[in-house]
Amino acid sequence: MTTPRLEVSIHGDVPPIWRANVEETLSACYRRLPCPGLVLVQVCLLDTVARLRDFLAAEQTALGIISPVGVEFLATHDAWHGVPRITACAERLNSVPADVAEGALCHEAGHTILHGSAEHYRFRLSRETVERGAKRGLDAHALQQVLYYVAIAVKDYEVARLLAAHGYAEGQAALARHQMVIDENDRRAWELASAYSVVRLICLTAQLKLLLFVQPLAEHVPALAGEAQAMLSFLPIAERERLWRVTGEIGAALGDDSKRNIGAALELVLDRL
Repeated sequence: MTTPRLEVSIHGDVPPIWRANVEETLSACYRRLPCPGLVLVQVCLLDTVARLRDFLAAEQTALGIISPVGVEFLATHDAWHGVPRITACAERLNSVPADVAEGALCHEAGHTILHGSAEHYRFRLSRETVERGAKRGLDAHALQQVLYYVAIAVKDYEVARLLAAHGYAEGQAALARHQMVIDENDRRAWELASAYSVVRLICLTAQLKLLLFVQPLAEHVPALAGEAQAMLSFLPIAERERLWRVTGEIGAALGDDSKRNIGAALELVLDRL
C-alpha cells in the first residue's frame, strides 16, 4: 500500500525530536488507513502558539479566507493552496497528554484523506436553504455561521468513522474527552444566547462538532455517549434532549458524500433545532 509523501516546513525553533515524532505518527497513520490517490501532504510545524496565530492570520488575509482559522485547535488541516496540509504547534501539542496529541495528529491525517481538496472548503447554499434560513430569522452572515459549524461537525464525524474503523477509536476517544470541558462561561453564554432565537440556534449548532465526533466512537467506547450528554448539562433539559435527538438524526442521515452530508445536516438543523 502506497503512502503519501510528507513535505515538512519548519517555522521557528521546532525541537528535532518533536518533529521526528510528528512525522512518525503521521506516517504510521497513513500506513494503516486507506488513502488512495493521496500523493502529497504538506506538514507545517511551528514552535509557539504566538507564531501559529500570526502564521494563520497572515494566510487568512492573503487568501481571503472568511471562516475562523482554528487557532484554538490542537492541530488543523486545510487545502487552501490546493494540497492537503496539516499545521501543528509544538507548544500546543506538548501541553496535552501524549495520547491526546497523537489523537489530534491522526485526526488531521484523516481529514487530509477525506477532505484533502479545496472543493471540500466550498459550499454553495441553494435558494431553498437560504429561504429556509430566512424563516428562522437568519440573515446571510448568520446562515454562514450555522453552515460553518455544521460543516466542521459533519467532517469530524466522517473522520471519526474512518479512524474508528481502522483501530484508532481509543486515541480519538482521548481527543474527544480532552474537548469535554464545561465552565461557567458556557452557562453564561447560554443565558445570553437563549433570549435571541438566532443566537440560540448558532449556540446549539456549535455543540454539534463534539457530539457528532463522538457518535461513531461510542460504538467502540460506549461510555463516551454518556460523557457527551453530561457535557450538555449547562443546557435546559428540553434543549439538551432536542440537541441529542437531532444529533442522532443527523448521524443516521450521513453517507459517503461529504457535500451531500453537509447539506442534509444543515436541513435537519434548520428544520429541527
